[in-house]
Amino acid sequence: MLDRAHRVRSSSDFRDTMRRGRKAAAPTVVVYVRRSAEAGPVRFGIITSKALGNAVTRNSVKRRARAVAKDLIPTIPDGTAVVMRMLPAAAEVDWATLREHVTATTRRAVSA
Repeated sequence: MLDRAHRVRSSSDFRDTMRRGRKAAAPTVVVYVRRSAEAGPVRFGIITSKALGNAVTRNSVKRRARAVAKDLIPTIPDGTAVVMRMLPAAAEVDWATLREHVTATTRRAVSA
């Protein structure tokens, strides 16, 4: 699980990151990245809609996305907010594919 300091928690932070951040997409995820002028920890937010499936499926996808996010923290500059919108295909792919999609898409969005 991500520490509290590494989570995007407010709806305004989600909204600002999605509207003003850089966007990159893969078949299973859309990633929005926004760098802040303030120095702070890297923060992640995860969005799962009911299109993914029932609550069990959505929570499973969120747990997998959080595990990938935790591994990505050291590779992203401080003060960056990352919002991952998980697509319905995320519920159907295996762990290695999901990890590859999230990692590659996040790196593309951060470096853009």
